[in-house]
Amino acid sequence: MLGPAGVGKTSLLTSVLAEAETEAGDSDGGVRVLRATAGELEAHAPYGVVRHLFGRALAALDPVALDGLGGIAHGAARAAVDLVLHRGEPVDDPSVLLNSLYWLLDGLTADGPLVLAVDDAHWADEASLLFCQHVLNRASELPVLLVVAARDILPERRSPALAALVAGASRLDLAPLSVAGVRSCLAQLGHDEISDELAAACADVSGGNPFLVTALAELLGTTDVRSLVPRTVVDTVVQRLTALGTAEQALARAVAVLESAPLRIAAGLAELTPERAGAAADQLRDAGLLATERRLTYRHALLRSAVTAATGAATRDDLHRRAARALADEPDGLHPAAGHLLEAEGVADPWAMRLLRTAARAALADGAPQAAVDLLRRAVAEPPPAADLPGLLVELGTAELRAGDPASVSTLERAGRGVTDPVLRAQCAIGLAAAYHVGGFYERSVPLLGDALAGLGPEHGDLTLVVEAELVAAALSAPGRVDEARDRLARHGHLAGATPGERLLLIHQASVANATRAPIAEAGDLARRAIGDGATPEQVTNPFAWTLARLHLACAGEYDAVAALCAQGLDLAARTGSVPLHAAASVTRGWAHLWSGRIDDGGTDFAAALRHAEVVPGGQLLRLMASAGLAEALLAQGRLADAVAALDAVPDEVAADRNQATGIHLLRARGLVRAAAGDHAGALDSLQSCGERLAALDMDSPTWCAWRPAAVESLWALGRVDEARDLAVVELDRAEAKAAAGILGQALRIAGEVAADSDDGIALLERSVAVLDGSEARLQEARSRVALGAALRRAGRRVEGREQLRRGRELAHRLGAVALTDRAATELALAGGRAGRIELTGVAALTSAERRVCALAATGLRNRDIAQRLFVSTKTVEVHLSRAYRKLGVGRDGLATLLDSA
Repeated sequence: MLGPAGVGKTSLLTSVLAEAETEAGDSDGGVRVLRATAGELEAHAPYGVVRHLFGRALAALDPVALDGLGGIAHGAARAAVDLVLHRGEPVDDPSVLLNSLYWLLDGLTADGPLVLAVDDAHWADEASLLFCQHVLNRASELPVLLVVAARDILPERRSPALAALVAGASRLDLAPLSVAGVRSCLAQLGHDEISDELAAACADVSGGNPFLVTALAELLGTTDVRSLVPRTVVDTVVQRLTALGTAEQALARAVAVLESAPLRIAAGLAELTPERAGAAADQLRDAGLLATERRLTYRHALLRSAVTAATGAATRDDLHRRAARALADEPDGLHPAAGHLLEAEGVADPWAMRLLRTAARAALADGAPQAAVDLLRRAVAEPPPAADLPGLLVELGTAELRAGDPASVSTLERAGRGVTDPVLRAQCAIGLAAAYHVGGFYERSVPLLGDALAGLGPEHGDLTLVVEAELVAAALSAPGRVDEARDRLARHGHLAGATPGERLLLIHQASVANATRAPIAEAGDLARRAIGDGATPEQVTNPFAWTLARLHLACAGEYDAVAALCAQGLDLAARTGSVPLHAAASVTRGWAHLWSGRIDDGGTDFAAALRHAEVVPGGQLLRLMASAGLAEALLAQGRLADAVAALDAVPDEVAADRNQATGIHLLRARGLVRAAAGDHAGALDSLQSCGERLAALDMDSPTWCAWRPAAVESLWALGRVDEARDLAVVELDRAEAKAAAGILGQALRIAGEVAADSDDGIALLERSVAVLDGSEARLQEARSRVALGAALRRAGRRVEGREQLRRGRELAHRLGAVALTDRAATELALAGGRAGRIELTGVAALTSAERRVCALAATGLRNRDIAQRLFVSTKTVEVHLSRAYRKLGVGRDGLATLLDSA
């Protein structure tokens, strides 16, 4: 709900929550309410609202219910519990915390529905608002009602998270009271005999604001209402302060600055003894300024604002700086102290700069990069000593980069101009290069990283190799710089992969081997050295290098090995709650499964990766890769409309990514989908754009992206026969050099299908089947067998053709390649064969997602544990199990036996 200050948001929220709790008391299930109110000075305290929401509920649990087996903190929820209770090691990845908070909610709803209420959300910290948005996005998965109240501030003043929350939620705008509403409000306050004229005057003066009407009720009979304006209604109440003594005035100003505080802190800030401050507090309560509770706070934010406005700016700044020093030594006082410094102008105080910097580092460690950005910007404005500024700017730019703030570019550029320390200069260059790469400006990174590398020597150890690897990565993606990068990599020769820097260089060496005419086995060997035992993570800020190394291995045709490595990554992601690693392993395994022909498995993996594209670093690249793979999987299943929808779901700004390399698979998928829809001219446009991007980076390799086979088919469909045959020859030449079974078999098939002589075509198709027989590229084998069978049928060799068509059809059906299965059945009928119905029963009838859930259920895991391992909701697990039970005709106890026998 939105509305101006004093319109009654808090009262309405309280009323709604009271009604929910009353109904809960009358029902069997019960509804619990967790409520938090954000404070103006808490806006930069990481997860401050989240801690208020869950803190009391978690603190009330006994140790067994909290930390015991099956307790709230069991599994993925532990990081969130540790965050709320200020225990354990901090988690610096926001996506991990969002996932963990989701499972905390899941655990808390085990005993019944839950209402989460956040008041004054316009003051909430960004991390807590992102959590609220996450809850809103997954609202259908949990019995949770989220109610948020905030001031209706101008859209341009809303934080990104608040703006997203307002845009995505059901919105209730609170309007001012009508004249009748003002009369009713005054009647409830003891003024039930006022005239219509006076009620109208009160409505006019107060603007229908309920709080101002309440304040006005206290003045009726003592002043002429018509002489007041809305502002002076509050001012008249605050004027009572001037009638009080200097102690009361000092305490009022202190409480206005502190917002809410115990008497001890407020007394110190007002420079009063506790006894004198207590007496002054009573006087302020009697004057209607302070609330009646023991902790000192104003009756309403409007009163606090009026006192604040009546205090001179210099005095306010001094009070905030003194409050910061008073709170800094309090338990959990770091962020409140930093909040006060954010409200004051800088005075070049080294202590203030250090505290802000410490608070920013704590915010980053807690997975709240936006809070760190605000704190570090304030530290820069203090300002710090000149010698400290470059390092501070590097920290600020790095935090902005983690927060996805485009200002990271200008900040890190400014830092780079002042950094002299070679290590700090290298860190700055790495961060700035990452910022450039978000926009695809790789050419800017090359000289930047080159200068940083020139300042490093042997004494800097592996950092030198890491910077060089980043330089190579940028150059490989910048047209005109590719040869330079390849020469640099060649000079390193054989690398063992013993350090993060060596592993990164090995990955780029594999990229070069994959992109050129070198046999693909060379890229596979380099990728294996980079991966090692799979347990040592590459030294990167996101899982991109993790994915790239394994994709090179998949390009070498080792699909089963890649699937096993990804399963290892998924297990690690489940243990650590790492959403980025789960997404990276899912999209990588998706491609391995798709290329091997496990189409349903691939589609399930791509869908799993896409579920998290919005919350993980590198989400744009993830969306490009997963959407392209999903579209190809859906197309193979004969689901053209769904494939079109998968590509249409990619935002325009992502699809138009100017990065030369990352968009190629999306272009290829778009070409395949357009061709399937009959738009072969449009398909060629996409596929040729794909080829142009690859050529600009000297990456003319079918193992990197095989766009030519699809282009040959579209050229053939358009009647451009000679062009199709010429392009097929080029593709076969490239594929022979790479010697990857799947790619070579595909190129032989395409060349055979468009060959001018039928005997030559059959020979090429027979060779294609021979190359693919026994390989892991089962889908390509099915396609080649069907193509060979069709060619034999056309040549009058119907008996031989029927055998290939039957084998191709059975294989295609097992793989879930619906379109290919249908084509094989048609060809088989033309060859005089009988296409019998193939029934799927038992475990074979399960979808990939159902089979994965059943496999975990068979091990004895609870539904909630299965959901955490797969990063889906418990409801999704329940749906999959229910469908599987119906297909299999067994319950949970019978799953293990059936799966073992399949």
